Amino acid sequence: MSAFDRYNDGTQNPPRLQVQHSLWSLIGLPMNSDTEWTIPEKLARVKAAGFEGVECWLSDEDEAERKTALDLEGLRLTLGHHPHTLDDVHATVARAKRLNADFVFAQPLNPFYPMNYAAEFLREAREIAHNEGICFFVETHRNNIPESLNQALQLIEHMPEVRFTGDFSHFVVVSEFYGMEYERAIERMMPVLERTSHLHGRISNGEAVQVDVGDGSGPTAQFFVQIWAEAMRQWRKEAGPGDVFPFASELGPPRYAITLPDGKEFSDRWEQSLVMKRLAEQAWSQSESE
Repeated sequence: MSAFDRYNDGTQNPPRLQVQHSLWSLIGLPMNSDTEWTIPEKLARVKAAGFEGVECWLSDEDEAERKTALDLEGLRLTLGHHPHTLDDVHATVARAKRLNADFVFAQPLNPFYPMNYAAEFLREAREIAHNEGICFFVETHRNNIPESLNQALQLIEHMPEVRFTGDFSHFVVVSEFYGMEYERAIERMMPVLERTSHLHGRISNGEAVQVDVGDGSGPTAQFFVQIWAEAMRQWRKEAGPGDVFPFASELGPPRYAITLPDGKEFSDRWEQSLVMKRLAEQAWSQSESE
């Protein structure tokens, strides 16, 4: 197994969970307000709520401001990107080195590329990152490779060494999983779960990609806890000192978030992000005890 199959913080601490928050998920907050929180206000709230890091997509124009704000709060940085060329990968990996980001994840290409081409692209992208000492994970996400469970399984056939950022809300909505036993969702997803090194916290009900789950105790949320716990359980099998399992609360603003006819959100994404954090901790606990 590659040394870059999981993020390692360089310590001798036991394997642990790190809960992050997506910066994108903070757009438009507080809910339905005329005055949006500033970046410093957003990050202060993230820190106060117990999140350890923030997931960002950065540009040359905003990286200095964002990194300064993160450092003021003592928050770690993860970088996402949507690479269409290897030059895109080189640029994001260079940014990750420059800003001391923990790792990089990608939403690569689009789902219409031949799988043999996509696999070769991702193999080269992974090598670019690894040559700089940085982990490179591939996000399971619509409108890139892989956008469906079937496509992810094809990618694994071509590239068994791939490691995933699992945003399984996409697989659940594409496959129309409801969490019923006969669907065998976790069994079907197992080759992906065995290769997951990073999770995104968004919950689908099998029809809409992002739903409000209340306090998280209902069957829709608990179905995702089972999925997340299995991914974490598989990751823990070979985890060693300093290994970190990152989980990012990632609830999108409209049009991900469902709105009323007047365009206002009816679900408080900030409060739901705290539910995602608690559900991640529940999944981690289940992965340890079972």
